[in-house]
Amino acid sequence: VTKMTKNFMTSVQGVSNVYSQHVPLVMDTIQSAVKGKLPSKNYPCIKGSSRSMSPETMIPEEIIIFMVGGVTYEEATKISEFNETNPGKIKIILGGSTVHNSTSFLEEMKAL
Repeated sequence: VTKMTKNFMTSVQGVSNVYSQHVPLVMDTIQSAVKGKLPSKNYPCIKGSSRSMSPETMIPEEIIIFMVGGVTYEEATKISEFNETNPGKIKIILGGSTVHNSTSFLEEMKAL
C-alpha cells in the first residue's frame, strides 16, 4: 500500500486539480479528425468544407458535434480549450439534447 500511495503522490505533484487530468473520449475523436485519420465512411464531410489531399485524409475546417442523450460540462470545457488554442485552424461546435451534471446523468441512467 505504501508503494502505491507513493506512486500516486508522485503522479499528481504539481497538478492543482487532480480531476482535470481526465480527457473525455470526444477529444480522441477530435484529435483523429485534426490528423485526418477518421474514416469518411463513419464520419462524413460536406464537399468543400475541408482541407484535403484525398477523401481518406480529410481535415475539416469546422466540426459540428451533436450528442443525443446530452453532453457534460467537462466535454464543453475541453472543446472550448481546444478552440482557444487553435484559433483560425479548426473550429469545433458542440451541441446536445441536454447538458448533464452528475445528478441529471444518474437520473437518466436510472430511467433506463
